[in-house]
Amino acid sequence: MTPVLLALLLAVFTGVTIVVLSLGVNIWAPLLYGLVAGIIALDVDLGLKVGAFCALMAIGFYTYGGATMPDYSIGAIFGVFVAKQVMATGASLEAAMGQAATVATAIALLMSLFDILGRGSTTIFQHGGDKALAKRNVASFQRWHLAGTIPWGLSRAVPVFIGMLFINQYQVVAEFIEKLTWLKNGLGVVGTALPAVGFALLLSYMEITVYWPYMLIGYVLFAFMGVPTVGLAIVGIALAGLYMKGKKDKLAVGGN
Repeated sequence: MTPVLLALLLAVFTGVTIVVLSLGVNIWAPLLYGLVAGIIALDVDLGLKVGAFCALMAIGFYTYGGATMPDYSIGAIFGVFVAKQVMATGASLEAAMGQAATVATAIALLMSLFDILGRGSTTIFQHGGDKALAKRNVASFQRWHLAGTIPWGLSRAVPVFIGMLFINQYQVVAEFIEKLTWLKNGLGVVGTALPAVGFALLLSYMEITVYWPYMLIGYVLFAFMGVPTVGLAIVGIALAGLYMKGKKDKLAVGGN
């Protein structure tokens, strides 16, 4: 696939999905974007690893009730292709993930500016729609509403298209961060701390006093038996199925 075609494909994908997200469909997830990038890069395992890492960082950064936040979904896309290029040089997966995390974090922070620009530009179309409604022109209001999705989609599509055209020059981003020691150290701290914050938030949602056996099973499988993430997910689904079946059988015999 040529660089231009790759950039165009990902630009359309990101532009369309941010518009679909505005309809209330929650598909704006770093793990999904990492998977899509992994499929395109012909390395699904790498895509899931980078996507999962970015998802944990996104959870740590999440502004509950807020609006703009670093876009780790876009960061995951760039992270996958950067990691792929680093591994092509013979570097280890650990080194590739480190480089991917640095670039993904920098891109995610940069995309927050485009998010603000996209949100701000839609106000023009909102005012146009308000004037159309004041004149009771429903057809014009619908056109203003649909037109408002264009800058919203372009706020992702344009930077992704340009960025993917120069993805082979990812070293420029890395070298720029290398020169700014304070930025590099800051991104390093963020990259290390946010996954931990993400895990803490996830655990806070769970009733640990009830489900602690499942948490211990997952920990043992990962830490002592080396079960990969996909394997843990399958085990988790199986345990959830058994738990729900047990609850259903208990209700069937009149239990609580």
